[in-house]
Amino acid sequence: MYLIFDTETTGLPISWTAPLDDFDNWPRMIQIAWQVHDVEGELMDVQNFLIKPEGFIIPRGSEKVHGISTERATREGKSLEYVLDQFLDAISNVSCIIGHNIEFDNNIVGSELLRAGKSTDLLFSLNAQDTKVLSTNYCALPGGKGGNFKWPTLQELHFKLFNEKFDAAHNAMADVQATSRCFLELIRLRIIKPIDLEIEEEAIEKFILNNPEQIQSEGMVLESFHENEEAVEDHNEKSSADETNVNSDIPFVPLHVHTQFSVLDGLADIDLMLDKAKKDNMEAVAITDHGYMYGTKRFHDAALKRDIKPIIGCEAYVARRGLSTKENKIDGKGWHLVLLAKNIKGYHNLIKLVSIASVEGFYYRPRIDKDLLNKHKEGIIALTACLAGELPDKLVNEGEDKAEEALLEYKEMFGDDFYLELQRHPTGDPEIDKKVYDDQVFVNKSLIKLAKKHNIKLVATNDSHFIDAEDAGAHDRLICIGTAKDLDDPKRMRYTKQEWFKTQSEMRKLFADIPEAIANTKEVSDKIEIYELNKDPIMPEFTIPEEFNDPNDYLKHITYAGAENRYESLTEEIKERLDFELDTIKKMGFPDYFLIVWDFLEAARKMRVIIGPGRGSAAGSVVSYALRITDIEPLKYDLLFERFLNPDRIS
Repeated sequence: MYLIFDTETTGLPISWTAPLDDFDNWPRMIQIAWQVHDVEGELMDVQNFLIKPEGFIIPRGSEKVHGISTERATREGKSLEYVLDQFLDAISNVSCIIGHNIEFDNNIVGSELLRAGKSTDLLFSLNAQDTKVLSTNYCALPGGKGGNFKWPTLQELHFKLFNEKFDAAHNAMADVQATSRCFLELIRLRIIKPIDLEIEEEAIEKFILNNPEQIQSEGMVLESFHENEEAVEDHNEKSSADETNVNSDIPFVPLHVHTQFSVLDGLADIDLMLDKAKKDNMEAVAITDHGYMYGTKRFHDAALKRDIKPIIGCEAYVARRGLSTKENKIDGKGWHLVLLAKNIKGYHNLIKLVSIASVEGFYYRPRIDKDLLNKHKEGIIALTACLAGELPDKLVNEGEDKAEEALLEYKEMFGDDFYLELQRHPTGDPEIDKKVYDDQVFVNKSLIKLAKKHNIKLVATNDSHFIDAEDAGAHDRLICIGTAKDLDDPKRMRYTKQEWFKTQSEMRKLFADIPEAIANTKEVSDKIEIYELNKDPIMPEFTIPEEFNDPNDYLKHITYAGAENRYESLTEEIKERLDFELDTIKKMGFPDYFLIVWDFLEAARKMRVIIGPGRGSAAGSVVSYALRITDIEPLKYDLLFERFLNPDRIS
C-alpha cells in the first residue's frame, strides 16, 4: 500500500537542518491531504483536512500562496491532535509514503507530532520516496548543481508526463492528486523500479497489466481557496483622485533615494536627480544607497552646490540572526533599514556601521545587527524601509504581534528618531499589484494602527531608483544585468516601475489621505544638520628617537647613512640632490610618510618578505633609493624627482 501526501504551512523554516523540536524554527501545518493506493494502483482512501490554528495565526504571506486564512482555518479546521491521529492511523497500514519534496512534508509532520507529544518513530521508519528525485533523470532539466539535472517542480513533472498543466497548486489536496497521478504513471513507465518501492518485479508487471493506459487523475472535487478572496482596499484610491483635497503648501522631502551607487540596482545620476529636485524647489534630499556609502561625497558636494540640504544615509541590511551567524541564505537576506545621519556624530557612526558591515558582517551582502546598531546609534534617524524591512516583512510573514515586538525594540533604541515608513506603488495591473501594491496597502494599514498605538510618526517615501517615469524600461534592463536574468524570464525579479524620483506634487497626491506622512518628511529634514565633509589631509606621525629634534632631522640622518652604504662616495652632485629632495619633502610635510614606509620595509626584510624594486614615480627619488624603499639608482638613469614630489604640482 502506498500513501501519497502533501502539506500546506505558515511558511518556511529558518534553517532546513534544525532539529524538529526547535519549534521556533519549523512552521505550523495548516492543511494535510493524502491518498492511499494499493500495489495495483487502485484508490483506497482520500482525506483532506484543514487544521484549526491554536496559538498562532496564518500570516498574509502564506495566505497569498495557498489562500487559507486564519478565519477560514478556524471555522473549517479540525484540531491538530485529531488530524495527527488520523494520519498515524493511515500510515500504519502502508509500506511506503510518497511526496514531491517529501523531506519537507515529513519534517513538518514530525515537528507537529513532537509538539503534540507524540512519537515520530512510525513516520520515519517507513520507506519514503520523493517523486522529484525519482524523476530527475527522466525530466532531464538543465540547471542543477555541478552541471547535473535539476529537480523538477511538480508542475514540470506533470507537464512532462501528461503534456498538460494542473490547477490549484499550493492546495495540498490538488498537489496530492497531481503527485499521485505522477507517481503511478512513473511506475507504469518503469521509471520507478521495484527496488525503490521494496517490492518484487512481479508486482510491477501486475500493476502495468492493470493499468495499460495513461493514468488519470482521481480523488476529490477541488476548489481553490483563492476563489472568494476579497481585493485589498486602499482608501487612497478615493481621496487621491480628488486633487482639490491635496494641500500644496505641505513640503515633501525624499528620504529614501537610491542613486547609481546602489550598484546594478539604482539608475539615478546624482547631478541629474538633484537638478530635478532643484527645479521642483525641494529644500533637502537624502541619499540611501544599499549597504554602502560610495556616492556620499559626490552627492554632498552636488547638493550644496545647488543650495539643497544633503541628507547622508544608507539603506542597511540587518542580519536576522546576528552578525556572526553565516550558515544559510536566510542569514544573507538581511532586513532593510534606512539610516540617516542627523549630524557629524551620526555621520561618523554611519561610517562605522557600514565599514563593520563589510569587514565583519559580509555574507552575500554587507550586514549589521541590532547589537552593533545600538552601539553606534547616536546621531542617527531610522526609518522602517520598504516591504523588505523587518516590520513590513514580519507583518506579511509572521503576523502583527511579531512586528510589534520589533517595533518596540527600535523605538527603545531610537526614541523620537524612529519613523514608520509608508510606500505606495500602484500600477493598475492586477497581477503586478498583487505582488507588491496589495502588500503595501496591507502593511500601511497595520503601520498606521501601530503608529497610533505607540505614538510613532509616519513618513511617506517612494524608494526611488531612477529619475523619471520613462526611465523604468532602462532600469528594468539594469536589474536583468544585476541578477543575470533574461528580459523575458517570467520568474525574474521585477520592480513595479513606479520607483521614479517623484515630485512634491506627485507625492502629495499619492498620500493625500495621510498628509501628516508628507509633513513629517520635513520634520525629519529639520533635524538634519549641515556639516562639512572636506578635511585637511591627516598625515601619519612617526615616533623618532629622543636625540633628534623633529622627523626632518631624523629622516636626513638615516638618508645620509643609507646613501653612504649605497654609493662608494658621496659626490657633490649626490649631496646636492639629497638636500634638494629632503628640503622638498620638508616643505610638503611628508617626512613621516617616508619614515613609515622605510620602517615597514625594514621590518619586512627582517621577516624575509620579498620586496620588489619599486614602481612609478617614486623611483625618481634618491632619498627613496638611499632608504632602500626603491632599488633603482635615479642619477644613473636621469630620473626626475619632480615627477614624484613637486611643490608646484600638489596632488
